[in-house]
Amino acid sequence: MTGLQTKKYCSMDFNEAIQLLDSNKNGLDGKEALKRLGVHGQNELIKKRKKTVLGLFIEQFANILILLLVVATLISLALGELLDAVAMFSIVMLSVFLGFFQEYRAEKAMEALEKITAPLAKVIRGGVHKKIPSKELVPGDIILLEAGDIVPADSRIFEESNLQIDEASLTGESVPSVKFVQRLNENTTVADQDNMAFAGTIVTYGKGEAIVTATGMNTEFGKIASYLQQEKDTKTPLQIKFEEMTKQIGLAVIILVLFVFISGIFKGVLSVPQMLIFSLSLAVAAIPSSLPAIVTISLAIGARELVKKKMIIRKLPAAESLGAVTVICSDKTGTITKNEMTVTKIYSSHEEYSVTGTGYSPEGAFIDSHGKEVLPEKFETLLKVGVLCNNSQVNFADGRWIVEGDPTEGALVVLGAKAAFEQKKLQNIHPTLKELPFDSERKMMSVVIGGDNNGQDMAYIKGATDLLVKHCDRILVDGKVMGMTPDDVKKILAVNNKFAENALRVLGFAYKDGLHSKHSIETVERKMVFVGLAGMIDPPRDEIFDAVKAAKEAGIKTIIITGDHALTSKAIAQKIGLFEDGDLVLTGEDIDKMGDSELLEKIENVRIFARTLPIQKSRIVDILKKKGHVVAMTGDGVNDAPALKKADIGISMGINGTDVAKEVSKATLADDNFATIVNAISEGRNIYDKIIKSSRYLLSCNAGEITVVFISIILNFPLPLIPMQILLMNLLTDGLPAIGLGLEKSEADVMKRKPRDPTEKPLNKNMILLIVIFGIIMGISSFALFQANLDSDLDKARTIAFTTLVMFQMFAAVGSRSLHPFQKLNIFENKWLVAGIASSIAIQLAIIYLEPLQPVFKTVALSGRDWVKILLVSSLGFIAMEVGKFFLKNSEKTSATFSKSPS
Repeated sequence: MTGLQTKKYCSMDFNEAIQLLDSNKNGLDGKEALKRLGVHGQNELIKKRKKTVLGLFIEQFANILILLLVVATLISLALGELLDAVAMFSIVMLSVFLGFFQEYRAEKAMEALEKITAPLAKVIRGGVHKKIPSKELVPGDIILLEAGDIVPADSRIFEESNLQIDEASLTGESVPSVKFVQRLNENTTVADQDNMAFAGTIVTYGKGEAIVTATGMNTEFGKIASYLQQEKDTKTPLQIKFEEMTKQIGLAVIILVLFVFISGIFKGVLSVPQMLIFSLSLAVAAIPSSLPAIVTISLAIGARELVKKKMIIRKLPAAESLGAVTVICSDKTGTITKNEMTVTKIYSSHEEYSVTGTGYSPEGAFIDSHGKEVLPEKFETLLKVGVLCNNSQVNFADGRWIVEGDPTEGALVVLGAKAAFEQKKLQNIHPTLKELPFDSERKMMSVVIGGDNNGQDMAYIKGATDLLVKHCDRILVDGKVMGMTPDDVKKILAVNNKFAENALRVLGFAYKDGLHSKHSIETVERKMVFVGLAGMIDPPRDEIFDAVKAAKEAGIKTIIITGDHALTSKAIAQKIGLFEDGDLVLTGEDIDKMGDSELLEKIENVRIFARTLPIQKSRIVDILKKKGHVVAMTGDGVNDAPALKKADIGISMGINGTDVAKEVSKATLADDNFATIVNAISEGRNIYDKIIKSSRYLLSCNAGEITVVFISIILNFPLPLIPMQILLMNLLTDGLPAIGLGLEKSEADVMKRKPRDPTEKPLNKNMILLIVIFGIIMGISSFALFQANLDSDLDKARTIAFTTLVMFQMFAAVGSRSLHPFQKLNIFENKWLVAGIASSIAIQLAIIYLEPLQPVFKTVALSGRDWVKILLVSSLGFIAMEVGKFFLKNSEKTSATFSKSPS
């Protein structure tokens, strides 16, 4: 009686279900309902505890690089270096606040699942019809359903009259489910349980009665909510990689600083306390303190650019995650397709015609089998039947055409509008006298319209072709009514099957004239005149073709995961160039029969997963991640929510997406446009490129600073730098150009590369080698000038070494603009980098030539000859950075073999 047997209820008849639930057709009495409410609890979802503003702020500190910088700040405070501590703490707070404000703006203060449940329910309690708050419903309650209602709880339907329910948000099915009362097989999936009504779905047509089988967290929506609350948030690739990089940096810093400290003590360079202070200063310098700010700024700017491209980022690291994607798992309905049924084929007078235009826009033409446009007069009657035998309307609102009512009927109204048959005008000319509604047994709908000059009425009928043809004894051919022959029937059914095999939903049309006052199914839907067929489909979005092609070129695999039928999904995939020879289609039933090992083996060849349940979508994401993929999951329905949360980056639809999908996703498409994802991936790759450029630059320069100190200690020379000089370089003179690199434009080939290896560490062997080699060149060059000037004055020698290191960094920054050798050589294309370099040089000149600053940094004024030597030596920074890219390029070619073919 708890509703745990949802599948069993669909396999029971009403008497079995009502007995199991201990109820009756008059409903529960008040006392029994109250008793059950105490047992089962209220019919509402358990609310997940929301993050507080303070909690969201504190969460920003859960970043190893930020924590490492906090430690460096505390060390500076311990050393009495207040200025340095304040500077580093400012960087910490800048990073934290940027992350906090981005996520705070995106965080929705909403109870998403609660919003799509019904506030009131119509029930029968003790034989009396009444409305009660839906949260008071209990298993065993009898509920009444009518068009426009939101189903308040999972329930078994036992009476229905033309009942249709839109279950797209739960199952992904684009067409409303036609309900009936007959029992089903016990193993029928939720998407095919047409004798059940599920909480949160919408009644679009007809009415019915049902007995509640599950409430609250036991409903299908509740199971999804429970799963989402238990599922932990997935770390983005950037978070994982920077945790790895921080560990690498931390370990390297500890080893180097310990070595310098021990070597310095052994060589007697300084006293133990002095050497400790110097080693700690070197530790602070070795940590790229501006890197967290640069990463956060790059992500924030990237997120801002993505907003311009109609992608809203809810979690800041997700801006970069897009660039790491190797697989896009996309829902079909509303994502790849328009979620707007469109008639694409009609059949009249034994001729097939194509209909152009997509969606609900009333623009299009009629094309014959020879590719010529034809006038609609040839099939005028078919169009009129479709428009008048109809209960839906198409209106223009909020800048787009929308259907009020059933999408299939809406498609027929649009079809008529393409031939200039306006629904309202036709209805005024031919008012409806009576309607014989659609039902699941006869699968037809009829309307009787006003009489002709002879006082006789006419009926227009539409329905399932095979049943409709059985009751037609005549056929309309080129405007003439002729007797229906077996050959005619054979041709009609052949075309019907042909349309169906191309995943079209097919309806047949007929009319009956000469009617008198008595209008019943027997008088109207017998001996009809067959008019023709219309085939419709939820069409692909216009821009999906280029988007799929661009994803292929970028080495990204696209998989359709949908609740819709396999045949329909395959037809769409073939049409957009996604499904090729050798590709597989698996259904939810197929997945259930497979173990993880078998699915793991086959998944690379699967293009479509059809008729899938929420838990199956999550399993697919799990298997893909086990394969080493970085997974983006797009979706709009509640059925997509678990997989959206589990994916590396979940992308919800902004227009047609449910609140649930938006709540659990890391990003939202503001325009529901699949092509926006491709643009966003391009921006995500650019974000990662900028972070890598800045990281490589900072770490290479830091390596040079450590190297010059290390050489001096090993060779028993005085220290070439003082702590203040080291800290200034780390905080300002190399940090400002690094910020400029974080604002660099994207590489020309950003969408021509294969996805990067998600298992590769940020600091791979080749990059570490480049950093070490660059550091050695920078350190030896600076030490050479330091040693050459020692005889004259230690402060001057230190000033020259200090300035050489700074200028080395400036040249290195110019050489870091591109990932490719000797490209982007015009520095003035990046005004922010020019400003960063100019600011760093200005700070260096101030420290050297302003007398108040000279004692603080132990500097002296340099001559023009000194500057010539410094610039000649430091220009090696540009050459070393450019030459080093050749080694990295070879590394990238090797790692690219990881990427799997998207075809």
